This record gives sequence, structure tokens and C-alpha cells, in this order.
Amino acid sequence: MDFIIEKGKAFDKLACISDEKLMRVDFVSSSDSITEGNIYRSTVKKINQNLNSAIVDLGICEGYLQDNYSLVGLKKGDELLLQVKRPGIKNKMPKLTRELSLMGRYCVMFPYGKDINFSNKIEDDSWKLETKAYLKQSIGTSVGIVIRTLAYKVSENEIKNDIDKLFDIWNEIEKQSKLGLNNKLIYTQYDPIEQFIFKSNPESIDKLICNDKQLLKHIENSLKSKIQIITPTFIDTEFLFDYLKLTSQIRNLFQKKVEVNNNISLFVESTEACHIIDVNSGNANYKLGFEKNALEINLIAADEAVRQILLRDLSGIILIDFMDMKENQNKIKLINKVTELLKKDGKKSSVTSITELGIMQIIRKRDKENIYERYTKSCPLCDGLGKVLTDELYFNQLFIELSNATKHTNQKQFKIKIPYILNEKIKQYLHDIENELKITIEAEFIDVKNLTLKAHF
Repeated sequence: MDFIIEKGKAFDKLACISDEKLMRVDFVSSSDSITEGNIYRSTVKKINQNLNSAIVDLGICEGYLQDNYSLVGLKKGDELLLQVKRPGIKNKMPKLTRELSLMGRYCVMFPYGKDINFSNKIEDDSWKLETKAYLKQSIGTSVGIVIRTLAYKVSENEIKNDIDKLFDIWNEIEKQSKLGLNNKLIYTQYDPIEQFIFKSNPESIDKLICNDKQLLKHIENSLKSKIQIITPTFIDTEFLFDYLKLTSQIRNLFQKKVEVNNNISLFVESTEACHIIDVNSGNANYKLGFEKNALEINLIAADEAVRQILLRDLSGIILIDFMDMKENQNKIKLINKVTELLKKDGKKSSVTSITELGIMQIIRKRDKENIYERYTKSCPLCDGLGKVLTDELYFNQLFIELSNATKHTNQKQFKIKIPYILNEKIKQYLHDIENELKITIEAEFIDVKNLTLKAHF
């Protein structure tokens, strides 16, 4: 995987590229202070025993605690070390946990755990037995340890050194938690750039490209103990994304239509309840028969559909409307394809079903707003509907309001800002209103050119 980081004045731009395709993108700023993995010293403000939950003060804001630890015995005013499990989404508070974890390159430490376990992807039972016996003898079981996939086949000494570093971090956290009186941030697991990289689930970083030498060096030093960086590269340009021709690809993320190939396209719609991806075969020319054609188109569309899910960071309920298929074996092939593609995802996700009409349902973990929610706002002209009233309805309503105004005032001249493009049809509407009400209208029309800004994404 390649990672591109453009240092900007207002925010930094991040991109992940795999097999020469843009797979993920994000923007981060210094105001993004609450990030996943942060550990805070906090104070309990309120306990709800019925919901087995508590509201706590983190110093910078309030958070919500609800996890497997029982709150029995916990009372208002108690001090806790808590870790951010999920940053706040919209108006929701950050979700917190008492099950602290520290990530190293080869291991994850759980300070309050008691056992040694392994990544499910490590299937070598003899290697696991040997490694576990060595670690029990050298570090004991005073904490919980999970051996990551990257640790497979590395030396026992390297794994031990990684755990020793995590012990040093934990000792420093305990020390800092006892200093001072205020609730505060104790430890930052990783900054937003690191988090973006790890959420992309890379085994190594083939290229790390940045337009800021100091930031590049900082990321190298921060990541070198956790992941291998093969080629760190500095490129001296202010607009790195433009230079690498990424800007146009990012701008396309805000479009509903996505072109695939062979005249296949996707239409992506997001609502409060779910996200919908519609597969459109267009004029695709296949001569395999309807069922085989549908399978072929669906398999091609599946690659791009999953890519768009990751790029746009869609989560919650996702419905993909594939072309109808009748044979169960073909539906299974499609489900297996999407399931395999989602294994590359850093978030937990699952394919739950596919209906007789070809609608596939995917559930993907939601830990923050998707790209639309983070980087768009409601249109002031259409109130976020994406549509405006037809000319007839708009000018009918305008006529009613102006008619009421003339009945209650002596005003005969009106200045009006109209959110429509001036054309002959609009001129006629205004002329008719003026004649009917015997008034003069001074109309100011919005210039569409002023609504279009080719910004550097």
C-alpha cells in the first residue's frame, strides 16, 4: 500500500492507494482532538444503573461509558482511566471503555488482562505453543497480550522487546495518571494520521509520500516500531494531491454516479437510515445469456461497490441493488466475492443476506460520520433536499406572498432575490405577476457560475 500525506494550512489530506487505485481518503485538522485510542483520566459525573452506564468528565468534554465491566460499586466522583473506543458522532458523546489496550508492532497489550492469545490469522499451532511458553516464562501473565499477525515467524526476542516497550508506556501512563488534579489526556495511542494508516490494515507501507519534511520524519519515527516503511519520499510542492492527480478522483466522491467499465455504473445514495448502491448495467454488451450476464456484471460491480464503501466510509446498513439472479450458486458466488473484498476493511463488517430481487445487505461498523456528513452541509436553497421547487410552484407561491403584501401595505416596488436562472420563461412569470398586481419587481438572480468553485480538495 502507498500513503500520500499533503500538509496543508487548514488541514492535512490523507490518501491510501492500493494496486494504483485510490482506496481511502480523509482530511484531518488540529481541531480533531478526540481520537480513538486516547486514554484520559476522568471523573464519574452520573451513573445510570438501569442502563449499566455512566457519564464521565474527560476535561475536554464529557464521554459515555458502557462496556462489559460492571458499574456496581462505582459512584459519582470516582476517578477512572478510560480509553476512547469511538469518537463522538454528530451530537453523540465519545464512547469510552475501561478495557485499555496499547498497540505495538507485533503485540497488543491489555494492562488489565491476564492471558496470552494470538491473531486468528496465525494458524501454526506449534509456533503458537512455543511462543506462548517463552512469553509466559519471560514476562509472566500479569497483563493480557495478543500476538499480531505481523509477529509470525519473527524472533522471540523481537516480540519480547516489543512487549517491553509497551510495559514502559504503561508504566508512564500510570505515573502521569497520578500527577495533578484535573481530568486530562494521559496518552495518545496514535495521532489521526497514524489512525488513518492503521485503519487501512497494511502489512507494510510501500511508499510514504509527503510534502513536508518535518511531518514525514515525525511519521517515520512514530511508525517505525509498529510497521515497516519501505520508501519514504519527500515531494516539494504545496498541492501534492494535484501533483499526483488525486484531486479529480476525490471530487468524484461527492457525485452520485460512478462509472465502472463496460458501460456499467453505480448510483450511490445516502439517507439517515441507510446507504443504497444501485448497479446499472447500461448498454453492457454480453452474449452469455441473462443469468451468466447478470453474474458477470455483478462480479465486476462488486469490486467498485466495496471500493466506494471504503472511500466514502459508508457504515451502518448498506444495501446494494445488484442485477437479479435466479440460481442460488450464483448468489453464493457474489456473496463470497463481497465477503472476501471486505476482509481488506479495517472495520468490522459482514454480508447478512441477498434477497430474491438481488438486494444485498451489508452491516458495517459505524465509528464516525461518513464523508458526506463530515465534509458537506445542507444547501441553503433546497434545505438539503437536493431539489428545488419547479418554476410553476415557486412563482405561484411568490404571487401569493406579493399579493398579500400589496393588500396590507401601499408598497408598489419590491426587490426580490430569486434562486433560479434567468430565462424567457422566468421573465414571463415576473411580467404576469407585475401586470396582475400592478407592481414593479426588481429581481436579483443567482449566477450559477458563482456557485461553482474548483477548490483544492
